[in-house]
Amino acid sequence: MFPQPRLIRFTSRISLLGLLATLSVVTWSTPAQARTFGGVIGFASNGTGEPPKGFEPYCKFTWEIPCHCPPPTVTNFKFATGCSTENVEEAKKDAPNACTNLCDQARNDSGTGGGVAGRPGGSTGGGVTLDGAGTLAPLESGGYVGFVPFKLEPIGHTWEKERLAEELVQRTSVPWVRLQGLGESIQWEDPTGSAAFVQAFWSERGAPEPIGHCKHSLQVSCPLEDVKLGDSLQVCSGESDTDAARIAETSCAPLRYDALSRSWKTWGLYGFHNEGPYRAPSATVRAVGPQKFLGYVPSSLEVVGPYEDWSKLADELLERTEGTTVWLSGPVKYYEPKE
Repeated sequence: MFPQPRLIRFTSRISLLGLLATLSVVTWSTPAQARTFGGVIGFASNGTGEPPKGFEPYCKFTWEIPCHCPPPTVTNFKFATGCSTENVEEAKKDAPNACTNLCDQARNDSGTGGGVAGRPGGSTGGGVTLDGAGTLAPLESGGYVGFVPFKLEPIGHTWEKERLAEELVQRTSVPWVRLQGLGESIQWEDPTGSAAFVQAFWSERGAPEPIGHCKHSLQVSCPLEDVKLGDSLQVCSGESDTDAARIAETSCAPLRYDALSRSWKTWGLYGFHNEGPYRAPSATVRAVGPQKFLGYVPSSLEVVGPYEDWSKLADELLERTEGTTVWLSGPVKYYEPKE
C-alpha cells in the first residue's frame, strides 16, 4: 500500500503550467517506491558447498565455511555457503549468518513433540508468535538449557526454568518461548500470576493439567492430528479472560506451522541481504515435487500455492508477511530447473 496523496491547496496565482508540473511529480513518483525482489542469502549442505542447479544467477559470488551444528542438533551439514550477485564481501558476511540460522532451524527439526509454548511475562497486547522465539529444553542429566536463533551455543545450564525463559524473552524480544519436551503437565513458579501457556491435546483424552496459575482457561479446536499432537489446544492465562481469548484466537496457526516445519528439512535462506541474522524468517517455501512448491505462513492455516517457480513464491511470501527472509526447504533436487 502506498501512502495517500496529500491534499494540495492551490491559489489563483499558480499557473496551469505549474499545476501540470506538480501533478506530474505526484503521478510519476510511485514507481520509485516499487517493491524490490529478494535473492538467495545462503544455504547449508553436506556436499561440496556448490550452489544447487539453477541457483547460479543468485550465487555469482560465493563464500564457503565449515558448518557443524552443535548438540542436541542432529544434522549432516558440513558447509554453509553465502551467496551474492554483487560481490564476494557480501557472500562472506552471509555465510556465517546462513550457518547460524539453519543450525537453529535444524535444532527444531531434531526436537520431539512440540505443541507447548509459554509466555513467562504479562500480556503485551498481541497474540501468539513463535517467529524468532527462544526454545527451553530439559537435559537428560537434569536441569534446563535455552537456545536463541542467532547463537549456536546453548544458554544455561540452570535448574530455574522460569528465570531462563525470561532471559530468552529478553534476548529475542519475542514474548513467547517454545517449551520443548517438557510433557503435558509442568510446574511453573509465577509470582506475578501473569504468565500464559498453550498446550496441544487430544480431546478424547481430556484436557491436560494446566501449567502455572491457570486462573483463566479455555479449550479450542486446532487441526494438529497429522503432526500427532492432538486436535485441540488448552489456553491458560493468569491475567484475564480477555488475555486468554486473544491467545486462543492466535495460537493455532503458529503452533501448527512450528510442528509442521520440523519435518521439512530446511537448508536455505532467501530474502534481503542487508538485514543481518537477527530477524527471523517470516515464512517457508517447501518443495513437494519437481517444480512444485507450497508456501507456509506462521499466522495462517492456509497454504499458498502450488507454484512452479519457487522464487516467485518466495517473493510472494515476503510481500504477504512484509518479511525480510524466508526458509527454503524440501529436497534440493526439486528446485532444479527443467532440462
